[in-house]
Amino acid sequence: MSGSDKASDLVGESSYELTVSREMVERFAELTGDHSSLHVDSSFGRRSAYRENVVHGMLPVAFAALTAARQAGEPVVLRDLSAQFRSPVFLNEALSLSCRASDDEEGGDSRLFEYAVRRSRTGAILTTGNLSLVPAEEGAGSSRDGVASAPERGCLLLRPLVERALLFSEIQRGEELGFDFALLISHLETLVDLLNLGLPSSSALDSNLVPLRTATPNLLAACLFSTFVGMCIPGRYATFSGFQVRFEGLMEAATTYSLQGIVRFLTPSTGTLLQDLSIAEKEAAESACATGEVQAQVTPAPKSMPTAQALRQSQMDLEITDKVVLITGASRGIGETTAKLFALHGARVAVNYLRGEEDAKRVVEEIEEQGGQAVAVQADVADRAQVDRMIAAVRRKWSRIDVLVNNAVRDALSVPFLELAWEDLHRDLEVVLRGAFNCCQAVAPLMIEQGGGRIVNVSTVYTERPPPGQTKYVVAKAGLIGLTRSLAVELAPHDILVNAVVPSVVETDLSAHIPRMFLETMKSEAPLGRIATAAEVAKTAVYLASSLASFITGQRIMVTGGSPPLL
Repeated sequence: MSGSDKASDLVGESSYELTVSREMVERFAELTGDHSSLHVDSSFGRRSAYRENVVHGMLPVAFAALTAARQAGEPVVLRDLSAQFRSPVFLNEALSLSCRASDDEEGGDSRLFEYAVRRSRTGAILTTGNLSLVPAEEGAGSSRDGVASAPERGCLLLRPLVERALLFSEIQRGEELGFDFALLISHLETLVDLLNLGLPSSSALDSNLVPLRTATPNLLAACLFSTFVGMCIPGRYATFSGFQVRFEGLMEAATTYSLQGIVRFLTPSTGTLLQDLSIAEKEAAESACATGEVQAQVTPAPKSMPTAQALRQSQMDLEITDKVVLITGASRGIGETTAKLFALHGARVAVNYLRGEEDAKRVVEEIEEQGGQAVAVQADVADRAQVDRMIAAVRRKWSRIDVLVNNAVRDALSVPFLELAWEDLHRDLEVVLRGAFNCCQAVAPLMIEQGGGRIVNVSTVYTERPPPGQTKYVVAKAGLIGLTRSLAVELAPHDILVNAVVPSVVETDLSAHIPRMFLETMKSEAPLGRIATAAEVAKTAVYLASSLASFITGQRIMVTGGSPPLL
């Protein structure tokens, strides 16, 4: 449909609406031998960066070249053709082609044209380029002779190509490749016929029109630049980004030609390459009929996901068995439950306590009764000297520490702020924050030496939803979150992952003072209709220490039954 392109700033141009169907792509692939997977393999296209098959970039360019030839109104030969493929064209996408004679002067009888292919819906430019046409010699385009040895050959190529699949690292500067081809009159008609599949009948091209018959042979040869990129170098992983070519005369139907390409320049930072291409008669290779260059980008190969068998072999193990886990404040509550659960998963557990020796020994006995390994270690985590002695004791027994769980806390008694002394707040900071600081600083060098480790800090949802009377507890636990985030960044280069478990209220000795009415309110407000159990908090700690969390660091894992905050 003729008319003006509203998205264009070109004046006096002709505009055509067109689409490219799968049938056109398949017929173009058959004609040019460009069976690149990006264009014709739906499975490959779906796994590519574009998530679907991409149309051969030369198809819209061919529309433009023949449109310009028809506008010329006289027998013409395509001399120059260039294109920049800015964005991909997809199947059945409505396109707008604009083409006009350029105001630039080149001299002689040459006619210059500018063209642009846009997305009809948005006006976004997909392809731009230039071409020049020169008058054809008298009688050109009247012959219907083909290559006698292959009158029924549907492809320009004399032999089919096997698609190569070069990664960028496999391409070398100076690498050469090529193939032979020859033109038939039927090839010219095939190209025009397949292009007409994308045009409305009112804009159809006539293959018997002399300007089209004289312009098409060189255009067909230019289309083989796409074949070289998609099938030879780079091949399957190529994205054709642009080209330019100049012809010395009219390609002849009864002649065998050789197209040769050589890699001239490689840019590793962008994965792009520049190649020089030339076309010469097979028997006169020293004299080129056409010369040009192509630019292409080599995309990474689609990633293959691991098989179920590979996952079974490599990912089913939580990688906790025989790991050494030190848990502070582990003689009761969440710490006790976490110690037992780690042991049940095969870890060797150091149960830290301050004053609860009997409780700590009881936890160790329970673990050993279930076939696990554990040891009770006394230390005030607020005292660095005692922490160092604790770490040394654990190392004497098991030589290493793989996981540190900072769970120690002083208390959570409610004290109104106006009745709170700094000394009270400071004592909470000493246990919760300084204790975690001491333990992290003591174990980090060991973990670095071992090649990695895990640190899990037990915080509270109170840092996000502070209840009245909990200033000292909230401030101390908020500091623990800051320590978590900071260490996650600083220790990440050593493969030490640092995360925080953030539970809502858990019914333990620590929360025994909380009024029953308040607990019932929290249960009713939680989407799950209850508060967390110590085992659910312990499972989260085990998860963060396991192979399942191998790419998680600096995070707060909320164990709140759906209550806010929702991270």
